[in-house]
Amino acid sequence: MRSIILLFLFSGIAHLHAQDKINLMNGQILEGKVLGQSTLEIRYQVPKGARLVERTEPTEGVFSVTDSLGAERVWYFKDTMIGNDYTVPEMRWFINGERDARKGYRPVLPVLGGFVVGAGLTMGLGLDVNSLLLPPVYAGLMAWPRVYVTQGSITDPNMEGDPVYATGYSAVGRSKRVVNSLLSTAVGVAVGLAVNHLVIFPAQNK
Repeated sequence: MRSIILLFLFSGIAHLHAQDKINLMNGQILEGKVLGQSTLEIRYQVPKGARLVERTEPTEGVFSVTDSLGAERVWYFKDTMIGNDYTVPEMRWFINGERDARKGYRPVLPVLGGFVVGAGLTMGLGLDVNSLLLPPVYAGLMAWPRVYVTQGSITDPNMEGDPVYATGYSAVGRSKRVVNSLLSTAVGVAVGLAVNHLVIFPAQNK
């Protein structure tokens, strides 16, 4: 009898903590209590401190909503007239690619390269204000190369090699690479400017 009571108790606690999931088209997952769904928006509640805050998400950016019991309502549909070129199963793979890239893609070499380019050119060419052009130029160049999957970032081995999955992975991976390269190059430029003004320029003017 005690085991049955404990089972119901734990089941009740698990149910209280269970959250609905809003699966966005960009691969992100929002968790909360879904209050309503329509063709215009998804309304849901999330805890903020000791109270609940109501938020909305435009349905056009939502792939599906999964309730706390696992039942899913898919809002995405294929319509090439509005840019929805993939079928529902294909879009799942595309989103999985986005999600894996967001969690696991690491553009290590481009980031290191950005720092080296920013610091090296700023010091080597004695740049000052013109060095501010380096971050956007380098980041723009990083939008062109192919995005390679970071080893270990694929959550489902069956998706490896799938072109739709790779397209989703590349979409987020390229964005991460550009942004991170921009930041690392800016840091490199800042270091280069500091060295120029504190070390190189004073030594040249002696």
